[in-house]
Amino acid sequence: MGDVRPSGVAYQPLPGFSDEEQGFAEDRPRSRNQLAHVSIPSSSNGDISRRPLQSFRSALQISSPSSATTLTSGHSPLGLYSPITPYLPGTTFKLGCKHRESAEKRYTKSLSELAFVVECPLVDPVLSPIVAEKSNSKNTEFTHLRYTAATCDPDDFTVRNGYTLRGQAFSRSTDILIAITSFNEGASMYAHSLSGVFANSRDLCTSQKSRYWRSCAGEAGPAWQRITVALVVDGLEEMDGSALEFLTGAGLCQPGVMRPQVDGAETTAHIFESLIPAKRLDKESQLSGHSDDIPIQFILIIKAKNERKISSHRWVLNSIAKNLNPEICIFLDAGTKPGPKAIYRLWDAFHNDPHLGGASGQIHTPQGRMLLNPLVAAQNFEYKTSSVFDRPLESTFGHVVVLPGAFSAYRYRAILGRPLEEYFKGDHSMANRLGIDGMRGMSIFQKNLYLAEDRILSFELVAKEGEKWTTAYIRSSTAETDVPENPTELLSQRRRWLNGALAANFYALANFGRFYRTTHGWRQLALFHLQAICNLASMVFSWFTLANLWLAFSILLDSLPGYAPSRYMFLIAGMSKMIKGVYLLCLLMQFLLAFGNRPRAERIAYDFTLCFFGFVPLYLMFMPALLSWLSAVPLSPSSIENADSTSKSAGSALAAVFGPMGSTPGITLITSLLYLDFPHLVHSSIQYICMGPSIINVLTVYAYCNLHDVSWGTKGCDQVEILTPCVSSSKLPTQVVMEAKRSSARDNSRTRSAIEDAHKSFRTRVVTFWISCNIILAVAVESYGGWLNLADPSITAEQVRLFYADKSELRNAYLAGLGSFAYWLVLLRFVGSVIFWARSNMSGWWRRNS
Repeated sequence: MGDVRPSGVAYQPLPGFSDEEQGFAEDRPRSRNQLAHVSIPSSSNGDISRRPLQSFRSALQISSPSSATTLTSGHSPLGLYSPITPYLPGTTFKLGCKHRESAEKRYTKSLSELAFVVECPLVDPVLSPIVAEKSNSKNTEFTHLRYTAATCDPDDFTVRNGYTLRGQAFSRSTDILIAITSFNEGASMYAHSLSGVFANSRDLCTSQKSRYWRSCAGEAGPAWQRITVALVVDGLEEMDGSALEFLTGAGLCQPGVMRPQVDGAETTAHIFESLIPAKRLDKESQLSGHSDDIPIQFILIIKAKNERKISSHRWVLNSIAKNLNPEICIFLDAGTKPGPKAIYRLWDAFHNDPHLGGASGQIHTPQGRMLLNPLVAAQNFEYKTSSVFDRPLESTFGHVVVLPGAFSAYRYRAILGRPLEEYFKGDHSMANRLGIDGMRGMSIFQKNLYLAEDRILSFELVAKEGEKWTTAYIRSSTAETDVPENPTELLSQRRRWLNGALAANFYALANFGRFYRTTHGWRQLALFHLQAICNLASMVFSWFTLANLWLAFSILLDSLPGYAPSRYMFLIAGMSKMIKGVYLLCLLMQFLLAFGNRPRAERIAYDFTLCFFGFVPLYLMFMPALLSWLSAVPLSPSSIENADSTSKSAGSALAAVFGPMGSTPGITLITSLLYLDFPHLVHSSIQYICMGPSIINVLTVYAYCNLHDVSWGTKGCDQVEILTPCVSSSKLPTQVVMEAKRSSARDNSRTRSAIEDAHKSFRTRVVTFWISCNIILAVAVESYGGWLNLADPSITAEQVRLFYADKSELRNAYLAGLGSFAYWLVLLRFVGSVIFWARSNMSGWWRRNS
């Protein structure tokens, strides 16, 4: 039997504890099994739970016995990783509590002999009155927090390897698994999400509208046993200190229990299981307890390393869900708060449609004072417009293109098989295992595809061979999410969204033939074909938006002098030329900034261009009205005759744009009134109009110029990881191994440089092709009708006037066609939205009272 003390380290007892109390008497045998059979005492004075996060991190960084002095030193924080006392039946120990009269506690036995699993008594501040009612029960889940130090991959978290979950051990049926993924969010973001999730869980368990949930208590135990909430933290090192303190104070974890290693194997995830009252976070950051409350089954997974969001989802789906086998998995991002009954309405959609494989709710931005920020207000209008146009149309087709990871749900059995296999190919933690079939063998296009991982899973679900799953939009299920509040964060977010969406759209069109291997009926296949045609048209339209936006502004600016009185005509013409010159200069600057600079380093330049591009549409909106008012002043007959032809040209140009587009606001107003959701038209429309040009000229340019960047790009995670092909080695002499390592390092460096150069070359070719297409279109329209040689002495003034009049008519005709195309796209969305509204309301009449 080996000693559990770190080898080569002098033992130092914890302050206030004897060797006997710590279980380190020399005559006691110790083994790995004994090490696993332990329970950890709690400290009612909160010493364990309120240590600085840096002390936890420093303890976790121990990698060798020689550096393990902090594990047993009395000067370590706690010692946070103090020696574990082996379980000895019938033995009692003293705890370091300030209430010495209640310091005598009896340890309980761990449930696993193959893995490190311990149960820790809940500390006094987080004990709920629920515990008093359940104190006669032998079930320790009401009184103890369970900790598992997982040293395996998520796929290996199985009973065979000694890992179980409480719900699995009690043979409970799980209907809903709510998974929240986080990175480095603060305590307020955690409280924001958890308060909404807990309130929704309580509503589900106490709902009187659902016969299903009312019958749960009589059939298979209380309703709360059918709901499990999981929070996955992507990396302990990146975790915010206030978040860990909040989770500890809420009774969801005890940092002093966490182990960096178990029997020499590094811990990959720290898993805490507990029950928490649903009303614990009624006031979000304030803790409370109620004796008549509903308990929540809570699982906290703190990953030892940062491995990105797809890895967090693999912990949810391949470890927790595989063991609990839920019917529905609901995903949220930390900071996203589901609205009242949002979870119930998602569940209700799945319950009433057996062919529904995935769904998403309505996401909106924070309201109130946050809307004073123009960027937030513009995004609010964008989210609201999408919720009444794009998502209802896609739901009518039966395939919601993107089920956002911030708030979406899937039927677990629907995504098993190929959907999850394709989805997890984008997991960086599986790169070595998958080899060339994973991230290491992907092209830069495929890597961009996994920036829109939620689009991949949605497509793979609908196109699953031999099935007929559909996805839907549940508008009555709402959630509030955080959005970027400054240009730097917005650029990073939209770079990932736009590049991922571009790759995902090509992927969906290239794999459209897979729909023929599904069991969808001919009507559904016809809808898929129509959707593919619409998506293709939108892709072509979007590809040329850079040129079309310039042409629209150029033609409108050239037409403004025709509205001005003769005394102002040259002034307005000069202003139009100046604005066009600054416009092109700012557009050129966007390419230079995007190619060579990080947004954080060029905030002033980006702020200036955002302000200028926001000024142009306002100028074009209000200047015609001002000039028309000035033109009402009586003019001389000669002035009227000179301005007559110019004003006609100006009127036709404005009519070409504002004719079709003028009806678009009307359609938007009607649709918003139809859904009784129109306040955003009042307080956010102007901000969105100002933001419109920047979406194309700033965000899209930055995204396409950074196609080689496949980092996540948000919340401080902007490191580009270049994965090189892995090399395996066999047992060789030490000198040979060292030389091989040096050679491998040089090869990897060269390979990494070659891969990075290939990625940038791909970026350059795509951007060159994109710019060329837009320049050709812009020059073709601007020069439509040819060029006039003004140096020719035979050219008369009448010929010049007729030439520019004809050229203006041709440009206006193109602009009118462009506006009409955009109008028909909006009209198609309107029709789909009305159909969705009608179906949603009619289904409420005949839907059974589930």
